[in-house]
Amino acid sequence: MSAIDGRDAGTGTGDGEREARWRERERQLSSWRERCRQSREFPAGRSLRWKLTWVLFKAVLLAWFVWLSCQIWQLGREHTGMLDNSLREIAEQVLGSMPEGLDRLPSRDPARATVPVDADRKMSFQVWANGRNVVYSAAAPLQPLNPEFKDGFARRVIDGERWQVYTLTDKPRGLVVQVGRTKRMAIEELQNWIVGSLLAAALILVLFALATWLVIGRSLRPITALRRILQERQPLDLTPLPTHPLPSEFHPLVEAFNGQLERVDAAVQHERRFISDAAHELRTPLAVLSTHAELALRATTLEAKNAALQKLNAGVQRSARLSEQLLDLARLDAGEESVRLAPLDLSDLIVLVIRDFETLARERRQRISLRAEPTRLLGDVDQLGILLRNLIDNAVRHAGADGQVAVSCSAEAGGAVLRVADNGPGVATDDCERIFDRFYRAPGSPDGGSGIGLSLVARIAQTHGARIECGQGLERGGDDPRGPGRGFEVCVRFPPVPA
Repeated sequence: MSAIDGRDAGTGTGDGEREARWRERERQLSSWRERCRQSREFPAGRSLRWKLTWVLFKAVLLAWFVWLSCQIWQLGREHTGMLDNSLREIAEQVLGSMPEGLDRLPSRDPARATVPVDADRKMSFQVWANGRNVVYSAAAPLQPLNPEFKDGFARRVIDGERWQVYTLTDKPRGLVVQVGRTKRMAIEELQNWIVGSLLAAALILVLFALATWLVIGRSLRPITALRRILQERQPLDLTPLPTHPLPSEFHPLVEAFNGQLERVDAAVQHERRFISDAAHELRTPLAVLSTHAELALRATTLEAKNAALQKLNAGVQRSARLSEQLLDLARLDAGEESVRLAPLDLSDLIVLVIRDFETLARERRQRISLRAEPTRLLGDVDQLGILLRNLIDNAVRHAGADGQVAVSCSAEAGGAVLRVADNGPGVATDDCERIFDRFYRAPGSPDGGSGIGLSLVARIAQTHGARIECGQGLERGGDDPRGPGRGFEVCVRFPPVPA
């Protein structure tokens, strides 16, 4: 039993291996067929000039082949009629050229034979008088072309060859003219016509291919000049390419390339400004940190050393926050933080972010109030967390000691609305738009800010299709709501959630 089991198992294993080998061979064969198809359609390393010439050559060759086939078919249909007309005309010419007294000539007299129309030996004729063959062509057979001597056309087989014969009778003179042509001669004529057409077509195709090659090469000269311009350019030369010397078919390609150059140039300029601004922003806190460290080292009393260390710690925290904001901004600009939209509840995210500010709020004796309704939206939870942290951090810093910060979210017109307000000094109307620019700090802003937080808010809102509005904060100027108030509010309106 064990031997049988082992044999069956081995057979199954062998079948599986063979099936796997067959599948692998089929896969390789399919891959080889695909490579062959691609190499036929688009030969590797071939230029556009060669491809266009080859495609046009094949198109013209196909058109000529169709034309030749139609001509041969039409000629085959008309050939019988043409042959009949030719035989009739020759018979009439021969009969009209015959003199009187032919009936007295001996039969088949070589001295009296004439060849008025048979110089090219394409046709044979016989002239019969009183049953005797008195005039004939050199290639005419001995027997009558048509023994019945009946006027009109007839098909005959003579010495194994097929003949088309026309008989014409002149009863007053007693003459009968028979003109015939073999089928072989007709076929030879058709073959000669086909060979001549082939030779003419070959010459025309060669001339056409040469002309096409030259015309396409001349048309592609602007592309060669454009390539030379690109090769001679400096690495950072991003000026648009000219389009006027190029064929109109290449204009969309060059315009799209110029658009990409403009985007790259804008990105390069943006990165240069970012690096310059970031270096400037980092230089100041690093200098302050160095100063506080020197003061701590030189301090002679414990109180002075602790004060210097506290300032040093505050500077380190500010530098850490600045570095984090710079990294977030760089990732957003570079596109590394791709937006991963997913349904979420904005109120839950707000609760999590506010917990991170509870310790700081207690130290400053601030009160952060929350009024959040369940609010659904489509958003990237990581980017929205950065947006909330920067909005609340901005409000906490500007509210000052014993200040108030109010955070709320609600659903309006099908979309989520986020509001963060404080009772700080507020922002002048002229600065409401500029505060979202990078590294901009409004006059009177408290120390510790970098001018990056609100630019991050604007960038993330843009990626989510949200709209930002600015307004007065928690204290609104007494009884007159239109009067000057105190504080500042940022409102972010998100688009409605698709059904």
